Amino acid sequence: MSPSLRFGLEDVEMAWYEQHIKYIQGTGTEKITERRKKFKETLKAFLILSPAMVLIFIFYVIPIIQNILLSFTNYSVMRMYNYEFIGFENYRYIFGEGITGLSKLVVWTFIFAISVVIISFCIATVLAVILNNNNIKLRAIYRTIFIIPWVIPSVITLLMWRGLLNTNYGFINNLLEVVGFGKVPWLTHPVIAKISVIFIIIWYSFPYFTVVALGMLQAIPRQLYESAEIDGSSKLRNFMCITLPHLLKGMMPILIMAFIMQFNQFGIYIVTNGGPAGERLGDPGATDLLLTYVYNMAFRVFRYDLAAAYSVIIFIFVAIFALANMKISEKFFND
Repeated sequence: MSPSLRFGLEDVEMAWYEQHIKYIQGTGTEKITERRKKFKETLKAFLILSPAMVLIFIFYVIPIIQNILLSFTNYSVMRMYNYEFIGFENYRYIFGEGITGLSKLVVWTFIFAISVVIISFCIATVLAVILNNNNIKLRAIYRTIFIIPWVIPSVITLLMWRGLLNTNYGFINNLLEVVGFGKVPWLTHPVIAKISVIFIIIWYSFPYFTVVALGMLQAIPRQLYESAEIDGSSKLRNFMCITLPHLLKGMMPILIMAFIMQFNQFGIYIVTNGGPAGERLGDPGATDLLLTYVYNMAFRVFRYDLAAAYSVIIFIFVAIFALANMKISEKFFND
C-alpha cells in the first residue's frame, strides 16, 4: 500500500472517530439538558401546588391523624383533660358488645345508598330518554321543571319535606284526612321512616343523573339507531342493546361516586335526627347511617372516643370504594 493511500485511510478513520466522539458527547449533553428541563418543570409544578398541598395537610391530613389517635384513647366529656391511651378497647367494644348495632348500621347504610343510586339512575334514564325526543313539545320547559329539585339548596328541600311529612301537622297527612284516610307516621314508624328518607333523597338526586344522562345520550352515534332500524329492531330492543349499555359505561364511575356520597349522606339527620330512637341510649336510631350515628355518638352521648373509632371504620369503607372507583374509571376510560 502506498504511503499516500495509507495516510488517507488514517485521516478518514480519525475523522470518523472524532465525529463518533462528538455524537456521544452530544447525546449525553442532550440527556443532561432533558433531565434538567424535567426537574425544573417538576419544581415549578410543586411550587404552584404547594399552597393547596399545605392546606390539604392542615385541614385534612392532620385531623385524620388526630382522629385515629383519639380512637385509641378514652377521650369523652368526662375525661376531656385526663384521658388516657387504652389501645384497641374501643374497637373491641364495637366489634364485640356493639357488633349488633354496627351490623345494623352497615346493612342499612348499604341498603340506603344502593337504593338511592339505583332508583335515581332508573328514573333519570327514563326521563332523559323521553326528554331527548325532539318530537316532544315544550321540551325545554319540562327540562327546567325536572331540574328544580336539584337547583334548590338541599337544606331547604329537606326542611320542606320534614314539614310536609309531619305526622300531626304535615300537609300530606292533612290532605289524607280530607279524603278519608288516617294519619301515616311517615317519620315516626321505623320502616315507614326508612322508606320516606330514601324517597326524599331520591327527590333531589335524580335531576343530577338526568342532566348527565341527557348529555351522554347526545354522544351516542345516531348511526347505531339507524342501523338498528334497518334491521327491524324495536324501540325497546334499541334501548336495551344500545342506549342502556352506553349510559352504564359512561355513568359507572359517576354512579360509584354517587354511592360514596350517599354512604356519607348527612341530610337524613336534618329530616329525622336519626330517629325513631333506639331502645337504649346510645343505640342507633332507625334511620341512622354510619355518619349520622357518629354525630349522635359525639354530640349527644359525648363519647368522642367511640365516635373517633367509628369514623376510622367509615374512612376504611370510603377508601375501599374510592380505590375501586379509580380502578373502574381507569378501565372504562382505557377501553
